[in-house]
Amino acid sequence: MGITLPETPKPLATYVPAVQVDKYIYTSGQIPLAAGELEFKGKLGAEISEGQGYEAAKMCAINCLSAIKGLAGSLDNIERIVKVVGFVNSAPGFNQQPNVINGASE
Repeated sequence: MGITLPETPKPLATYVPAVQVDKYIYTSGQIPLAAGELEFKGKLGAEISEGQGYEAAKMCAINCLSAIKGLAGSLDNIERIVKVVGFVNSAPGFNQQPNVINGASE
């Protein structure tokens, strides 16, 4: 897909980016960090466009994959993604959250 995984972003608080329990790897919530900087700030439908939200969701998913790779050694060792959960910081009246979360799914 032409995506290069970055180093796993350093947590901004005291959480662990990912943990393995048996054969499952669980990731903590991710925000759109690139090189330690928050790329998007604000609410969808106000300060951030739907397209920017899509890109932010994509960054979050890439950061999750990076954390997974850190534990699994390689994404080739991953059989399946079982669940993806997305949260969208939305302005009142914004109703395109599924389109934004597609950035992570696609």
